[in-house]
Amino acid sequence: MEIIGSIGIAISQSILFYGKEIGISMIIFEVILNGILLYIMNRKNKIINKNGLLLLIPIILLSSTYFIFASKVFYVPNILIIIVLNILMYAITTNKKGYFSKHLYTALRISVDSLETVNEVIDYTKENAKSHIKDSNGIRKVDIKKLTTSILIVLAIVGIVIILLASADSIFAEMFSGIGNIIRNLNIKTTINIIIRLALIIAVYFLILSFILKLQNKKDKEPKELGNISDKYEFTLKLLLIALNLVYAVFCYIQISSLFARINVNIDYATYARTGFFQLMFVSFINFAIILLSNKFNSRKEKIIKVLNIFLVIFTIIIVLSSLFRMYMYEMEYGLTYLRTFVYIILLTELAIFVPTTIYIFNKKFDFIKTAFVIVLSVYCIINFINIEKIIINKNINRKDTQVPTDYMYIQKIATEDSYKMIEKKLKEDIEIGKKVKLEKILLHIINNNKEMKWQEFNISIWKVKQKNINKEELRKQITEEENAIIEEQKVQEKRESCIYNEVINENEEYIVQVVDQVMGNALWGITKITEKGTKFTAINRITVTTPSKIKFYENGLGFLESPDSIYCAKADLLVTYDSGKTFTKINFPKGEFTLSDPEGEEWQNCYDYFYLPTKESDGTLTVLASGGYEGGYNHGLTRAKYESKDNGHTWQFVGEVFKEGITQEYENPGMREKVYKTDS
Repeated sequence: MEIIGSIGIAISQSILFYGKEIGISMIIFEVILNGILLYIMNRKNKIINKNGLLLLIPIILLSSTYFIFASKVFYVPNILIIIVLNILMYAITTNKKGYFSKHLYTALRISVDSLETVNEVIDYTKENAKSHIKDSNGIRKVDIKKLTTSILIVLAIVGIVIILLASADSIFAEMFSGIGNIIRNLNIKTTINIIIRLALIIAVYFLILSFILKLQNKKDKEPKELGNISDKYEFTLKLLLIALNLVYAVFCYIQISSLFARINVNIDYATYARTGFFQLMFVSFINFAIILLSNKFNSRKEKIIKVLNIFLVIFTIIIVLSSLFRMYMYEMEYGLTYLRTFVYIILLTELAIFVPTTIYIFNKKFDFIKTAFVIVLSVYCIINFINIEKIIINKNINRKDTQVPTDYMYIQKIATEDSYKMIEKKLKEDIEIGKKVKLEKILLHIINNNKEMKWQEFNISIWKVKQKNINKEELRKQITEEENAIIEEQKVQEKRESCIYNEVINENEEYIVQVVDQVMGNALWGITKITEKGTKFTAINRITVTTPSKIKFYENGLGFLESPDSIYCAKADLLVTYDSGKTFTKINFPKGEFTLSDPEGEEWQNCYDYFYLPTKESDGTLTVLASGGYEGGYNHGLTRAKYESKDNGHTWQFVGEVFKEGITQEYENPGMREKVYKTDS
């Protein structure tokens, strides 16, 4: 029974795993393995403690992750843990109830013995094979040799005859063509592959059979108990606990005052959090060991040792919280990763284990190892199913901007089919094109890694992505187009940052003016029009102007150029364009019929000869103000002549005089015979 079961398990593992990635094959193998082993143990009446069968729950849960999730983070760790849980389960089920530490010792002993006694298993197999042959057929050793010799002679002669007949008749040869193809296709690589596979089957067979036999023939050995320590060591233990508590008291005071109270604001998060975590975690492990050992060797049950242990627990909790807070600061600045997530998980698990630790301090009979094992195993199973990858990616792609940008290369590195749907959903949101391209590249990376599966490799996440039938070439083309758009946008931004004028009329009409060259009070301007939602650049014109010149564009190619005669701005013409700056025409404004006197009594005629850029009202009216030279001339530059156009600057009408902005008095315009009040200049 043991031999047949071991052969079945060995062949099953070869069919399910050899040359393939693990998928649904893991849970199938666990069903076969435990079905056979439990059947044998039950038939041999070796199942004593059925509580051990509870470990089937985490075994099945961890085995199912291989066909539910696509992430490879737990790929190797889960294999090792599943093996350990299987060994531990049979160590518990085949032994009487007791402390969990005893079961751990038994599991370790069975594992070591199974590896050390493989030679005995080989002998056991030979003896059973010989016994079976003798019992069933009564065949002697001499008869086996005769049979083997006969078979070899027959095969050789028949083979030669078949070869001769095949060469004589083509139809007969076709019947044996398949055998010839197999022989021809054999090569060194295939041969080595077959040999390795057979060797693995044999190795697994012997290991499983050795394990089964050790479970049935185990010798009950108790782990060696350490004797109670003497009085002088108890004194040393007290002294150690007192010293550690004093050190931790000072350390915890510093943590609370400087870290939690945030007195020290100049913290290097990277160094502080990453370095501090590992040191503090190691300290907490030391504390655990000291608490357990001191409590175990407290033979006199002295209260002082229990009190000191409780203080040590409290200080260790503060140390763990400090480490958590450091990691939180670091994660807020740099984002979430697998390492940082595992930091949180380990520390929170430590906090949970403090509960059974405290109970153990007051009750030495409490099975602390068992409770701690259950907590750790439960946490491990939970983190296998909460899909840490999705948590990390979701947190990073939705994090607020900090001084450290989101690491999309890391996201792409860890992203698998598990996160495809979440990233796809994020792309449907209104996000900037740069972020969109990075997320699309992650999707493309996932699709490229999505490969055909054998039935043993079946995985739900991979299958779901495969069902989408994404066109990789279309996605790749879309990414390329968007990247080109980003490059063009960067060019636009560079031009905008280096231009002296930028006017956005609407999403399909924008103007920028750059200084191409400048010398001796004159400048060469380059006028560019941007259309098609900021993606198309058209160089309109290059014009030479005086340095103080100003330009203004409106919709439909309408624009104006304020062109002073020199850098001194004595007077300025106003030019208009209707073709986005390809050509400019000087505007000849009508002269105002008036003669005015300034407050000092000096007379002026037709004095307004510096024309400013127009403003446009909501009804389309264009207004131009003119002065008598730049901040000078008539009335010391306190008044302006006002002109209006109702037809986009084709014709102009003189309206009258207005005070410059900031002047509140009113006066009569003799030329227009009307009162004109202050307006904006």
